[in-house]
Amino acid sequence: MTDTQRYRVDTDEIAAEVVGGEAVILNLSNGEYHSLDGAGGLAWASLARGNTLAEATAAVAGHYGVDEATAREDVARLVAALIADGLLSEAPDGEAAVSAVADDEMPPAGEYRAPELKSFRDMGDLLALDPPMPGLKEVPWQSPQE
Repeated sequence: MTDTQRYRVDTDEIAAEVVGGEAVILNLSNGEYHSLDGAGGLAWASLARGNTLAEATAAVAGHYGVDEATAREDVARLVAALIADGLLSEAPDGEAAVSAVADDEMPPAGEYRAPELKSFRDMGDLLALDPPMPGLKEVPWQSPQE
């Protein structure tokens, strides 16, 4: 993982929204949903737009007034968790960032807490039966236990 690596979200399988600084992320292929608040919501908003690890780190450090080294370590750990859960992937070399983080996606200023991905796997079967995102292309079902 390098500071210049960009990331992207597979919008065919992942639906996400940042509201009031909290990112709510739904994996449509297995029904798992995830939440990131505070610094995690800000980092997700930045990374999901194709920003680099360095750009996401700078956004977190600047917004919360924490040192760059702490922010980088925390954001890098978050990126690894997001990739492991299939929510984020490395963008091809040369793919440009989509945009900066919008003001309405910024979490409120407050005390800094290291980003933590909260995952909920209890609704997988129900979400598979009645997907919450009508109109999206058909996504093959994968059991959350796999």
